Amino acid sequence: MRASLLWVCLLAVVLSACQPVEGGVEDLPQPSATPTQLVLEVEEPVEAEGVEVTPALPSPTPMPKKVSGPEMTGLACGEAFCALAWPGWLARPIGEGFTRTIDRSYPYGSTANGNYDLHYGVEFLNRHGTPILAAQDGEVVFAGTDSHTRLGPFSGFYGQVVVLHHPGLLGEAQDVYTLYAHLSEIEVEVGDRVTAGREIGRVGATGAADGSHLHFEVRVENNDYASTANPVLWFAPLDDAEHQVTATLAGQILDRGGDPVPKFPLTLEKLSPNGDVEAYYYPATYYPAGVNAHPAMGENFAVPDIPAGDYRLTLISGRLYEFFFTLEPGSLGFITIHLD
Repeated sequence: MRASLLWVCLLAVVLSACQPVEGGVEDLPQPSATPTQLVLEVEEPVEAEGVEVTPALPSPTPMPKKVSGPEMTGLACGEAFCALAWPGWLARPIGEGFTRTIDRSYPYGSTANGNYDLHYGVEFLNRHGTPILAAQDGEVVFAGTDSHTRLGPFSGFYGQVVVLHHPGLLGEAQDVYTLYAHLSEIEVEVGDRVTAGREIGRVGATGAADGSHLHFEVRVENNDYASTANPVLWFAPLDDAEHQVTATLAGQILDRGGDPVPKFPLTLEKLSPNGDVEAYYYPATYYPAGVNAHPAMGENFAVPDIPAGDYRLTLISGRLYEFFFTLEPGSLGFITIHLD
């Protein structure tokens, strides 16, 4: 396997209006209940050009350590496509001046077209020695080599690795852990309490790594390999001195019975103001249908760090499905598509 969140606090969250997509897909269903339901308040409906628009749920409240919430039932806006401001729960584990974009060649839930094992995290491709930062306030629960401790599919898989526990990040009933793997240096010890943005180690290529990079995981409820979730949806869209404000797209591709469809290829086109294609992206749904989704969304695909603007999403399953929507800067867009 080519192994391979300083939290940005926002004191107010600005909702983006939910807009239906063209193409006649069904309304966005709420994701399945989890042991701790995530619940957020919804503002009153707003009027847009004489048409009542159901507002999106607000994004998660910035979380200090040991505080309950945020909670939400998902992107239940009553439309097939929703977009909302998304500050996320975690800060990027790589600081400004280095590569903070998430590698798209080997995304979470993929096997890179069969070239690697199933991926349970995301990768930040950086030079050996690049500083690694704590993605949120927390406590160090593991720091060292996993050669004698199995944290992944086999001992020695991560090499030099740090695991942080973030109590209260999703409420008191669910634990959240972040894992930082293949480090060349470790700068913390078990029991240390760290704040978001503190340097905890350096990028390396230890363990089952193919070249220097940071392998990053989010684990929900349990600190084990089977409890990972896609880190993409825990970060805010990228916005720093070296990048324009980006957006994130996620969604569900479901079969006739409402079950997620695995290994399903999609074509995403970034459109210019006059409708020309400016860029192509080729995401796919998670390879096995059972890979863990975000506890509030139930997604089976996600595309991070894409430019804000107008998009066309197409897929073929017996016929052509075509959808148009807009992603505002700093937003998360969520789409649900039911196949015939």
